[in-house]
Amino acid sequence: MATNEKNHHPGTPHSHSSPQGTCKHKHGNHHHNGHPHHAHHHAEAYSSLSVAFFLNLVFAIIEFFGGMVTNSIAVISDAVHDFGDAMAIGMAWLLERYSKKEANKRFSYGYRRLSTLGGLLIGTILLFSSAIIVIRAIPRLIHPEETQSEGMFALALLGLAVNGYAAFRVSRGTSINERMVMWHLLEDAFGWILVLISSIVIYFWHWYQLDAALAILLAFWIAYNVFNNLRSTLQVFLQAVPAHLELEKIESELRKIPLIKDIHHTHLWSLDGEKHIFTAHVVVDDKTSLEEIEATKKDLKKTLTHWSIYESNIEFESPNAECAEPNHE
Repeated sequence: MATNEKNHHPGTPHSHSSPQGTCKHKHGNHHHNGHPHHAHHHAEAYSSLSVAFFLNLVFAIIEFFGGMVTNSIAVISDAVHDFGDAMAIGMAWLLERYSKKEANKRFSYGYRRLSTLGGLLIGTILLFSSAIIVIRAIPRLIHPEETQSEGMFALALLGLAVNGYAAFRVSRGTSINERMVMWHLLEDAFGWILVLISSIVIYFWHWYQLDAALAILLAFWIAYNVFNNLRSTLQVFLQAVPAHLELEKIESELRKIPLIKDIHHTHLWSLDGEKHIFTAHVVVDDKTSLEEIEATKKDLKKTLTHWSIYESNIEFESPNAECAEPNHE
C-alpha cells in the first residue's frame, strides 16, 4: 500500500511548467512509511512467512522418511517439492524483510522489488522441482511397486493439516511474494487431498500405478499454476501496466478534472504488484495561476488513489509549449 504521496522522482529537481514560469523544487530521498497499519502488515507478513517456513521444513523431513517407509513415489516426490518450498519460503521470508527497508540515495524507490524477486525465485525453484518429480515418477508408472497405503493415509492427513494452516496464515498477505507462497501452500494442500484419495483406492483395489500417476499429475498442475504466477511477476519486472488497470480509462477520468485541457505522455507501472507509479504531462490554460495548478494537482492525486496509485510525477504544460519528452516508440 502507500507510504506517502509525492509528485516527483525522489532526489531530483522537478520543474512544473506554467505560464507564470518554471517553479523548481528540490527534495531529498525520503519515502518514509509513517502509517501504523503498514508496520502492522509488515510484522504480520514476516511472522506468517516464518511460520510457513518452519512448518514446511519440519514436515518435509518427516515426509521424506515417511515416503521411504511407505515406498510411495508420490510422497517422496512431494517431500522434494516441500524441501524446495521450505527453501523458497525461507528466501521469501528474508527478502520480504529487506523489501520494507527505507529508501536511500542509491535505491530512491526503496527495496520493495525484493519481494517481487522472491516470487520470481520461488517460481523458478518450483518449476525445477516439478521436473524432478516427473522424471522420478515415469519409471514407477511403467513398473509399479507396492506402496503402504495406511502410511500414505496418515501422512496425507498430517500434510493437509500442516499446509492448510500455513496457507491460512500467509493468505492475509498482499504482496506478490506472499501470494506466490500462498498459492504453493494451497497447491500442496490440494495435493494431499489427492494422496488421501489415492491411499484409499490403493488400499481396497491395489492399483499401485495410481501413486506414480498422481505424482505426475501434481507436478504438471503445480507447474501450470507457477507458470501463470511467474508471467504476472515478469510483467512487474518489465514495468507493464498492472493487469487490472486500464491506462486509457484513467486518462479519461483525469481529463474530467476542472482546468485540465489534455493529458499525454502517461506512464503507469508497479513497483511490486501493490504500489503503482504514475507519470504524465498535464496541459492547462495559459492564464492558470500557481494556486489553481496546486489545487488541480491535489484533485488529480486524489483521483489517482481510486486505482491504488499513491505516487505520481506530474509535469504541467501550457497548450503551446513544446513537449521534448521521448515517445518511447
